[in-house]
Amino acid sequence: MTDDSVKHYLPEEVPDHLFTQSRLSRMGLAPTAEHVAFVVYPEQRQQFKLYDIGATRKRKQQKGFSLVQKDATVEQILAERKRELEIRKIQLVPVKK
Repeated sequence: MTDDSVKHYLPEEVPDHLFTQSRLSRMGLAPTAEHVAFVVYPEQRQQFKLYDIGATRKRKQQKGFSLVQKDATVEQILAERKRELEIRKIQLVPVKK
């Protein structure tokens, strides 16, 4: 897939079924297909690949110790996303002098 044919979303526009790879990992999931879109943060000049949660599989449990939470639910991740958007909205409001 080329970047031109893939949809780009602002953080507040991302549909609830699309997640970044790091969020999928926190839910104990791995993508089984290519990314379907990007989330773009223009103020940081960054973009991240988004994967459809329908095209995922459970990760194999690895032995060892990790500080990364691997059992987050979709609801927890969506609540986190909502809080981040509220913070982003506050941060992007221009300061009046």
